Amino acid sequence: MSTVLLVSLAVFVLTYSLVAVRKVRGRRIKTWTAAVLGGGLMLLFGVVTPSEALDYINFDVIMLLVGMMMLTASLQYCGFFEIVVDMLMRRFKGRKSFLTGVMAITACLSAVMLNDAVVLIFTPIVLRCCQRMRADPIPYMVGVFVSANIGSAATVVGNPQNALVAAMAGLGFVDYSVRVLPLAVICTAVAILILHRTYARQLGTEDSSLSDEVFNSREVDRPRLAAVLAVVLAALALFTLSSAIGVKVSEVALAAGAVALLIVMTGSRKAFGYVMGHVDWSILLFFIGLFVVIAGAASSGLIDSISEVFGIGGGEVPSIGVLAAFSAVMANLVSNVPSVMLIGQLLPQGDMMLWITLAVSSTFAGNLTLIGAAANIMVEDEGEKHGVRMDFFRYLRSGIPIAAATVAIAVAYMYMLESLL
Repeated sequence: MSTVLLVSLAVFVLTYSLVAVRKVRGRRIKTWTAAVLGGGLMLLFGVVTPSEALDYINFDVIMLLVGMMMLTASLQYCGFFEIVVDMLMRRFKGRKSFLTGVMAITACLSAVMLNDAVVLIFTPIVLRCCQRMRADPIPYMVGVFVSANIGSAATVVGNPQNALVAAMAGLGFVDYSVRVLPLAVICTAVAILILHRTYARQLGTEDSSLSDEVFNSREVDRPRLAAVLAVVLAALALFTLSSAIGVKVSEVALAAGAVALLIVMTGSRKAFGYVMGHVDWSILLFFIGLFVVIAGAASSGLIDSISEVFGIGGGEVPSIGVLAAFSAVMANLVSNVPSVMLIGQLLPQGDMMLWITLAVSSTFAGNLTLIGAAANIMVEDEGEKHGVRMDFFRYLRSGIPIAAATVAIAVAYMYMLESLL
């Protein structure tokens, strides 16, 4: 084994270990810190050159993430999410029905916006609703990230790993969504049923304390909200037509985010700082760092060695079931985005069903544990800020059945689609 390959392996293992463990001697390590450290070491030790690293950075993914986060932040600035919560609290007055409503709305929003941004906005609001209901917040916190993960699988703009898969495989918005949207609807319903059963005791007492009291904590800017919503609808239309008109989904997302920012800035100069402050720059650093790590692993021959170990890549085409199982395991070892970035290097470019399987299985498997997806970690962190702690092992009571059921349904669904094509 060459020195370059050994160094690449050491940096690769270090990076993925830090992403998975997230703690060193009791100190929390941010995932973006681990990724940037790994990328920096690949460059420092000469495993990959700056030009090679730059070639591996997928700027379509970066543009898509920035655009969707700007769009979501603009909606938040105008008061869109306050209106959504008002609607939830007026329509769903019991604990069980409120959980159903929260999960349905979160899944729908996550399909058309970035799921990480949705849970960041939604979690503190849901926690406040739980205070008013005098309800245990845990079922609702779980419901937020579980439904956000499942709903986000419906489109290529729903989560970072889907955006990555679409960019790597050249998947169009419509080609992907028409195949996965029915699956996301089915699996969201299954997850709701499982959570109702798992948390039956906490949800058993129906409480009518969700009154018609207005929940808005800030004034809604209705004229600008209407304009931003028009931008969202236009973006969705262009997403659908992107392949036909030769425009990239990432370009549409970035343009929509920029237009939405200009709209909210017409009301106040503070809007610029608000929107840009709600763009999660750490996610972008995380991606850039991992792109460089993967560049080093590929240039050193490490990716080829990994493909031989797992029997994927190098001309070997895995079955849908094998790929889904491997993806599910990897998603819970190192989280779904890093696992997709790694596995994507091993798949044939033109096999659409395999790429869709990778996106869906990694996303659904992310619900298995509290570290399976970034959305899970974000909800857990937000809960801790409000004095609500989620137990890793207790969560498995709902995480295992939800992940197992949805991944199994996804595999069966993909095999059925494959047979029909």
